[in-house]
Amino acid sequence: MFNSTELFCVIDDFFIKFEATYWTFLKQSSHSVRIRTAQLTISEISFIAIWYKCSHFNNFKAFFSWLKQDKSHLFKSLPCYQRMIHLINMHQLALHALHVAVMKAQRSQYLWIDSTTLPVCKNQRIQRHKSLSKIASRGKSSMGWFYGCKLHVVMNQLGEIVCSALSNRHVADIRMVEHLVDGLEAKLYADRGYISQDLKSRLKSQDIDLITYHRKNMQAIQLSESDEYHLKQRNKIETLFSLLKGQYNLVTSKARSMAGFLSGIYASLCAYQLTHQNKPKIQIMKSLA
Repeated sequence: MFNSTELFCVIDDFFIKFEATYWTFLKQSSHSVRIRTAQLTISEISFIAIWYKCSHFNNFKAFFSWLKQDKSHLFKSLPCYQRMIHLINMHQLALHALHVAVMKAQRSQYLWIDSTTLPVCKNQRIQRHKSLSKIASRGKSSMGWFYGCKLHVVMNQLGEIVCSALSNRHVADIRMVEHLVDGLEAKLYADRGYISQDLKSRLKSQDIDLITYHRKNMQAIQLSESDEYHLKQRNKIETLFSLLKGQYNLVTSKARSMAGFLSGIYASLCAYQLTHQNKPKIQIMKSLA
């Protein structure tokens, strides 16, 4: 069951250590010449963004109205709706830092990789969509045409996200693998979309063993019993994507800026990592060799 107090304590513990570094970075950044002090702390801003993703609301304005009406006693002072949106978007880097910190604690010797589409609008509105036109593009998935980006995820056997990255739809999945697994040592299981002998050789030099099925026109690859079993468990990462989209509102057509789009994605990923109890786990079969 979701516990808001426990969630806030986890977020606050992280920012107690990270906040000084974060403010130093913002002051040195050319994009943040003047920073207006807010009544809410970074922990509270991030907490509200993540709490919304854990709630049953699919509209932030309705969620924030409920927060001000029923939960205002939890905060020293809540700003107006427009100011709250601005604060969340302005501190998207804080949400990103929290997400990265949680991911670093989830490394494993067995990993699964895949990507999913993030449409930013309905296909009928592609010509009118302007807010994310710099990063969104048309693409085609197994579910049909869409307009948006792709989220690449590496998952461990506990259903935790180990690495994640966003890309344009025109970027092939295999081009994101080396970026995602940089610094890791593990067996990496993937579908046929990641078949590449050159990639497999490069990853081997980094102590990453890429394991995929073969195509019909390729010579059959003899896999061990454990590798065969782990490849068959690859559908669990699809369960992860379903949870992110269905329960944590990963996909939205309501973003009106790049910052709002990114902060929404980071909040969804953090909400899943920090609050979801029954993650799609995979039982590891040890090799007999």
